[in-house]
Amino acid sequence: MSHQSAPPDVIYIIRHGEKPEEPAHRRSAPANSGVDYQGNQDEHSLLPRGWQRSGALAALFDPTWGPLRPGLRVPRMLVSPSYGERSKAGRHRTHQTISGISERLGIAIAADFAQGQEPELAAALARSGPGAVLICWDHTHIPALATALPLVHDTVIPKAWPADRFDVIWAFTLVASDAYSFAQVPQLLLSGDRDTVIAVG
Repeated sequence: MSHQSAPPDVIYIIRHGEKPEEPAHRRSAPANSGVDYQGNQDEHSLLPRGWQRSGALAALFDPTWGPLRPGLRVPRMLVSPSYGERSKAGRHRTHQTISGISERLGIAIAADFAQGQEPELAAALARSGPGAVLICWDHTHIPALATALPLVHDTVIPKAWPADRFDVIWAFTLVASDAYSFAQVPQLLLSGDRDTVIAVG
């Protein structure tokens, strides 16, 4: 991650795309198995629907035709968690979810911080330079990352990201020199995506 003096103008946070059900909830392994980029069965990878979301997200943030959806900007930086060896990053769902836009924009995915290092990531973002940043993170750690950002006074962040929601963008827009406002943007990319946001309570 580059270190400059200015914070990003906007930070988008999403969770990874759809994943296989936990083993105890699987009805049949083949129908609920993840697949890697080559289509090989892999329980650590996205479901085919998750790969569809990856491609749809690339078109959402960098449309081939027409303008960007209001409120969105083309990211200049992409971030996912570190899982140790960089060579294995592509095997993880967070990386896979933004791999489509990474290829589309020709931007490498930064993976300098692991899950659990949300305060350190937030501090690094504050010096990462202007523009838009898109972060794909594990949903159980997203609220911690969000609350580690410098937020406008009295901003309320949902305490948990529901396990069944893959279709929301959390958007943090710089409204002062060092504080972000918070909004939620339904993706509305695939059939079944909801037009509701994640409840605060």
